[in-house]
Amino acid sequence: MRRAHDTESIVYCTIVARNYLPQALALQESVARVEPGRELKIMVVDGDVPSSIAPRDNCEFVGLDYLGLGDREVHNLAMIYDVVELSTGVKPRFLQRLLESYKRAVYLDPDMQVVSPLDELPALIDEFGVVLTPHILEPIPPGETFTSEINTLTVGVHNLGFCAVGPAGAPFLDWWWSHLQRECLIYPLLGLFVDQKWTDIGSVMFAAHSLRHRGYNIGHWNLQEREIVVRADEYEIASNGDPVRLMHFSGFDPRDPEAISVRQNIDLRDKGLGNDALLTLSRSYAEVLLAAQRELGAQPAYGYDKDSNGRGLSKRLRRAYRRDLTDPTAADPPSAFDPSWRREFAAWRRRSLRSQTQTMSTDAAIAFKYAFPDTFGRLKRALPSVFGRVRGSLLRRSQIRR
Repeated sequence: MRRAHDTESIVYCTIVARNYLPQALALQESVARVEPGRELKIMVVDGDVPSSIAPRDNCEFVGLDYLGLGDREVHNLAMIYDVVELSTGVKPRFLQRLLESYKRAVYLDPDMQVVSPLDELPALIDEFGVVLTPHILEPIPPGETFTSEINTLTVGVHNLGFCAVGPAGAPFLDWWWSHLQRECLIYPLLGLFVDQKWTDIGSVMFAAHSLRHRGYNIGHWNLQEREIVVRADEYEIASNGDPVRLMHFSGFDPRDPEAISVRQNIDLRDKGLGNDALLTLSRSYAEVLLAAQRELGAQPAYGYDKDSNGRGLSKRLRRAYRRDLTDPTAADPPSAFDPSWRREFAAWRRRSLRSQTQTMSTDAAIAFKYAFPDTFGRLKRALPSVFGRVRGSLLRRSQIRR
């Protein structure tokens, strides 16, 4: 049940597909334990919440209908994006909707754990409107083998597993959503990485605050600068005493909690980063996550993995659909998920083979430029008019505003 909101109200939220519900329940457990009474909204993007989930105080599950976009636009988003793109793409819209009822909203990735109260946030949100957390705060030494600053250049300055906003952040959310509604892509050839890369420029344009408190958003990408210790029964950062507020267990396998993350190319224990305090936190998280997995049972398939005819949806097909949807000269393609459009979508799917081929050729041409730069340069100088036409065609096909 929603409580009456006073002027100091703040809500936490997260977004998951059904297969990631155990992580969301583990996050909820930490919020309830550390900040009793704090409300948490869990958005499930691909279907109903299983009836096996026991009710939890101050926790509400919502679906994509909460966004107020209408069924057709929800189907559009679910078709043009895969599960990661969809879950990250609706983030600014979710925050916009929450700010209609709350003074402040804090997004937390489902694989996070609240370790101690996020006490700094209300004042920061009120002062800056938008609060983000950089991946790293210190230079990474040359020759480091398990992480690098190049990775941050690839995925973005900030880790958008955390984002805190208030009313003054509304212009940022409007701008962010205007891009993510159609441009929340994992598309490294064009420099895009879902919601994160957009904030590299958005944080500058809208004067977002980059939080330098080392206890927030601790993940495998910054463990080298954030040794965790226990002092007076509290978790702290060894270098400056910042309290540990928020752990981010990205790529975490609860069956091997001491590895910290499966997304590293080495075992972090071999780097001496798995100290006792960190391992205590990771083992505790593993227990909570495994309990949530037992509560929910077998993981369901992604709800938007197949069209209304039961056929799988490839990334290439999704890109072709997006191309037609964003083409101002073309009619909107039929819904992939509305049963009343089954026949029309099947026909569109057959016609899309040409568009899928063009999408592949676009990516191949962009990749060729970087794989064979000398050859590309010679051809460009020899055939300037041809290259001008080809470049224009490629940019139109990608349907990314440049």
